Amino acid sequence: MRQFSILVIFVLAFGGAAVLYEQESRKVKGVLTQITQLQAQMGDLQAEVNRLNSELKAVKLAERRRPNLSTMASRIRREVPGSGAPQPVVGTGLEGTSSGLITSDVTTAPPAIRSNDGSREDGRDWSHPTVDADQYQGESEEQEVLDPYQ
Repeated sequence: MRQFSILVIFVLAFGGAAVLYEQESRKVKGVLTQITQLQAQMGDLQAEVNRLNSELKAVKLAERRRPNLSTMASRIRREVPGSGAPQPVVGTGLEGTSSGLITSDVTTAPPAIRSNDGSREDGRDWSHPTVDADQYQGESEEQEVLDPYQ
């Protein structure tokens, strides 16, 4: 009988240990799954960082190829002949006119839209209306107005 009680104690001890081991192994499996997911997310983020770095390098390279304002200004200063002083602007001769217009500003030009017939190329067809106002009023009185809701 004494051996039976010792056997029962051993079975209970080993059974309790097995239950505790199973619970702990489930916790460890959950932690390992979380670690795997975090590693996958870290890999995705690293790929995104690499993509953004390559875009940044491409933008920097494009900026290096495109001249900025200071290099354009220095290039213009190098290209200006003579001394470094700015040259005075020569007057255009418009100071005496009251409106500031010159003849080329008010010359007539043919219309930009032309008809397909090609008979009138000089633009005179735009100088008069296509329909006389009295004739237009006569046409509108002859037509019967229909109610769209009938």
